[in-house]
Amino acid sequence: METRQYPFSGILPADALRELRHFLSRTGSPLPLADAIGTAITEWKARQPAVDQPHCGYQWKQLFLPSGTELRMSHKGRHYYARVHGDQLIYDRHAVSPRAMVLSIAGEGRNTWRDLWLHLPQEGNWINAARLRRLQTGQEQNQPCGPTAALSAAAQAMNQALKAAIILIEHVDYQSTTVLERRLPKNRRSVDLLEDID
Repeated sequence: METRQYPFSGILPADALRELRHFLSRTGSPLPLADAIGTAITEWKARQPAVDQPHCGYQWKQLFLPSGTELRMSHKGRHYYARVHGDQLIYDRHAVSPRAMVLSIAGEGRNTWRDLWLHLPQEGNWINAARLRRLQTGQEQNQPCGPTAALSAAAQAMNQALKAAIILIEHVDYQSTTVLERRLPKNRRSVDLLEDID
């Protein structure tokens, strides 16, 4: 039996090489062994799940948008889309900032956080950029979660507003009485009093 040496003999297991060679000869494949190995590696790589690079993405102030995030803005009945590729935000085939995207669509006078909606990879729904920013910075935790919580928060806010109004009224009342007392004759000097002229 003739032993043939291949450049990849020391790299790949000998049993796997022998089995592949026998398979190719049994099936009558005209493919050389090196090409069959290359095709097998290419097929194996294609069947592997895509490996996302979690460190790639666009940093928008305190909000991190991972690669693959879609941005959407609606203006005058039309939808405009951008996508994060690697560490760049691409809109209309150009790398832009979210603010530049909003300016090119609608011009000045728009709030970028309020106008942009985001669709993150592996998420089902679009979310407003301002809301996602509040969620990521932890500010959203203080928001009421249901009707009862909302009513309770409203009642508490009204209670605080009423207490502030009472303190303000007491202050104004105090100021007005002190001014009035200053004008009474008992608090005036005799030289400050004018005589009544008939």
